[in-house]
Amino acid sequence: MNNNQMNKQQYAASDEATELDAEGHDRTLSPWMMVALGVFSAAYALFHLAVLNFWSIDEWVYRVLHVNLGAVIAFVGLKAWRGEHRSRVPLPDWLLVMAAIGCSGYIIVHLDQLIMRTGVITTAGDFICGALGTLVVLEFARRVSGLVLPIIALVFVSYIFVGPWLPGMLRHSGFQADNFFSFLYSQEAIFGMTVAASSRYIILFVAFAVFLQASGAGQYFMRLAMALFGGTRGGPGKVSVFSGLLFGTVSGSAVANVVASGTFTIPMMRRVGYPRESAGAIEAASSSGGQLAPPVMGAGAFIMAEITGIPYSEIILAAALPCLLFYIAIFLTVDRQALRLGLQGIPRAELPKFSELVRDMFMLLPLVVLLYLLMSGYSIIAAGTWGLASTLLVMLCRELNLPSTLLALPLALFVLLPLTGIQVNFAGAIATLLSAGLIIILAVFQGRVGELPNAFRAIASLTYSGMGDSARKSLQLISVMACAGIVVGVLGLTGLGGRFSSLLLTAAGNSEELAFLLAMIISIVLGMGMPTTAAYAIAAAVVAPALQQLGVSALAAHMFVFYCAVISAITPPVAIAAFAGAAIAGGKPWPTSIRAMRFGLAAFILPFMFYTSPEILLMGSWVETAHVFGTALIAIYFIAVAGEGQLNGKASAIERVLAALAALLLLWSSLYTDVAGLVLAAALILWSRRREGLSLQAAD
Repeated sequence: MNNNQMNKQQYAASDEATELDAEGHDRTLSPWMMVALGVFSAAYALFHLAVLNFWSIDEWVYRVLHVNLGAVIAFVGLKAWRGEHRSRVPLPDWLLVMAAIGCSGYIIVHLDQLIMRTGVITTAGDFICGALGTLVVLEFARRVSGLVLPIIALVFVSYIFVGPWLPGMLRHSGFQADNFFSFLYSQEAIFGMTVAASSRYIILFVAFAVFLQASGAGQYFMRLAMALFGGTRGGPGKVSVFSGLLFGTVSGSAVANVVASGTFTIPMMRRVGYPRESAGAIEAASSSGGQLAPPVMGAGAFIMAEITGIPYSEIILAAALPCLLFYIAIFLTVDRQALRLGLQGIPRAELPKFSELVRDMFMLLPLVVLLYLLMSGYSIIAAGTWGLASTLLVMLCRELNLPSTLLALPLALFVLLPLTGIQVNFAGAIATLLSAGLIIILAVFQGRVGELPNAFRAIASLTYSGMGDSARKSLQLISVMACAGIVVGVLGLTGLGGRFSSLLLTAAGNSEELAFLLAMIISIVLGMGMPTTAAYAIAAAVVAPALQQLGVSALAAHMFVFYCAVISAITPPVAIAAFAGAAIAGGKPWPTSIRAMRFGLAAFILPFMFYTSPEILLMGSWVETAHVFGTALIAIYFIAVAGEGQLNGKASAIERVLAALAALLLLWSSLYTDVAGLVLAAALILWSRRREGLSLQAAD
């Protein structure tokens, strides 16, 4: 097979994997329509940045424009169905565009009156606006995220009308259609807490991710992973794990992570001998876990902060240790499998040099600025805005062919200026403008004046296209948050959420462990085939309250259901991330998803620690947290041993069972279980070493 054929196969596999992300199918419109759509998309992103930073408008109006203008982009730019071959926008889509704009205008014009009467006194206009607006949201979500969530939302809408005839706990007294749709199209439902989170943070952090990639950080992540782990045993698999963590710090989609890094890592894994299903599974597990990685957590951190009222900084700190354990668990499992299969790494001569990576480390300036401002207590919006601005400095440096070490200057300014007491937005503006000026002056002194016009044009072009891409890549998250608002609104209006919590507790009886197991199953089922953010939003409304009634803290309960929502991406029968990995690797989807579950096994176990050992979420003293983390590290090693059957050589079936038992005892984290687990673990290691020694003697 020649290189052209291999490249074509890789592109086809990547396209097949991308299809699973259900982010819509772009239309091929006339040139003037494509230009108009691009300008509108860039303006849409800039509108958000303006409102978030200096243009104050009513919150309800902002959320309505956030959803409906995004819907306009989707109805014009995306096909209504996959097989559509039209190169123009059909009449039904223009009618949807008019409905989205009309509903926005109605809310803006009648805002004061609506605030007073929504859900109580409903006019004909209110009813028409609510019904049309709900239809717009449902079609918006269907077009960019698939059928699953809109169908679930329609089931809940139907429940409003059939509820009076249902038996038992499902019965409610009924609601008038006009009042219901007026309520649904308000800040109590569609434009409630889920859209509040998406309108404040989604565009900002998607833009940050887009510009970070454009600045070259994505390539740097991959080179760093290759240099660190490419040459080790089964190196490409470990590269996949580490790059999944790095990409996940700013990405919001498991399938997007698989496509972004898997097209590079999966062929490398195949080259050194990984089976197709294992290669796809490793990439799927690591890419899904990227949504557990702070600071973005697949946008889940923002939604969790909105729902629970827990500070965002507290959430991302609490998420750090469980995320680290998850990735160490995958890493160890990959290592054990490489040992079992006898896989080697990539020759060191083919790997990036550490000296080059150290020299280019300042390319990570935007990520450092973002994390520094977040951890220093500044607002999420300020941190995201100036992290985004700093990507332009990286691009300017690159376009002028200046060494990246020059970016140490803006790094110092972003760190030091806020410490002087200057308001953070002024400090960010000063740091950005001063750094840009100094970079330009240095280019002039080096005789690169002629390169400045081209550099400015390149950055202007990248900024324009980056804003448009940010709007396009945000559509899925925006639509699913609006559609999830329908479900959350119905749950609140009918009281079904509270009754479901009571049912879950009744089914579990007096067993808290059974309650958590049922909560995990329900959360995973709810999340199948849906983006993580929507799955979490619904599970947070349905399942988390039941866990809180057991006395579990809000942080632990919501982190539990969030983990379950994330692992639904690798759980059969609708394991979208695993199926994407299988498409790229050329493997079978179901075996790939089963293996992805095995690599990501820790993600099915760690959430129970949030109940048994809340110290892992930093809910305790540092000594307690260190103790829990230390025993968990030993436990996940034995999970890898149990899964891959490798402990100083091939482990027997009994040894694998005992390794799993030792892991479970250590994860429970009480004095007695820790002692028992450590004793069993030590006995296993000593026995395996003795067995291996006897085997070597017999061989001699």
